Amino acid sequence: MSSSRAERLLDAQVAWLVGRLTGDELPALVERDLRALLDLEARITLADLVDAEQAKRQVRAVLTTVPASTGASTVVTMLADVLYDGPEASYTLGDLVAREDLERVAEEALSRTDLVARLLDDVSASPIASTLASRFVGRLVGEVMQSNRAAAEKIPGLGALVALGVGAAGVVAGAADKQLEGVLGMGASFATRRLNRVLVETLKDPAARAAVLEVYDLYADRPIPHLRDSAKRQDVHRAAGLAQDLAISGAASEPVLALADAVVDAFWRIYGEHPATAFAVDLGLDRDALVSQATSMAAVAVAVAHDNGDLERLVRERLEPFYASPEVAAILAEPGE
Repeated sequence: MSSSRAERLLDAQVAWLVGRLTGDELPALVERDLRALLDLEARITLADLVDAEQAKRQVRAVLTTVPASTGASTVVTMLADVLYDGPEASYTLGDLVAREDLERVAEEALSRTDLVARLLDDVSASPIASTLASRFVGRLVGEVMQSNRAAAEKIPGLGALVALGVGAAGVVAGAADKQLEGVLGMGASFATRRLNRVLVETLKDPAARAAVLEVYDLYADRPIPHLRDSAKRQDVHRAAGLAQDLAISGAASEPVLALADAVVDAFWRIYGEHPATAFAVDLGLDRDALVSQATSMAAVAVAVAHDNGDLERLVRERLEPFYASPEVAAILAEPGE
């Protein structure tokens, strides 16, 4: 008897819930529950919900698994195709970067030539880099001499003299270049230091900032070329794959994981004792807009589940254990009052 009554109660509650979930009142129900949940979270701190150590473990798991996952590979391929195909409309550099923003970035970057000098000095420690720098200086000097020769040949009597000097310099430069193939001496290091000094002094020149802005002005109104006009699709896919490989190895490396731990600690120091919804507020996410979007998505999900015949089954599966429990059977077996 009690079993039959339990089944009828289960059927009645399932029908009642399905009716409410598929009726016109669903949006109001979802909105009410979401607002109640947000109100609850506003009284619970982030540290109460998740401690920093647990968050660090989750972040580390994401960094070590997601970059190499099938989903990540699919997204990388998709992005490569999107970048290759590009938007149908044409956009200019000015649409992408404002001149005022570039001016501030250039000002900041060019003010830290000390960092550039330090980086170049570190690069100079490489013998191969020193050799390349020496060759660059030598070829640059050779180009200047060839240019001077071309100008001098226009003057009667001077062309032969300059040609003789250029030829002699070429012999010396060629011999030096061959020596550099096998010997990395102080000459290469000296050339590298001189080249570094020239680069740093050029960046310090006030004209460098003006040059950056002038180049921007030249291209600000020109359409940005589409990637498909200058590369093949397979080349873009290969470059995207290389970038993913770098992300796979880099994200799982100990320095990146340690940095992620530090970021989590810093985030929890700022937001840990604040309500769980504080970060969303600081991001400028409007509560009413979030509730509206969630309500719309919930309504669509419930409608699809109902059309597929899954809604009633899901509701029944969750309620049936309660009505089949000994506690309910005992209550239903009690004599009526």
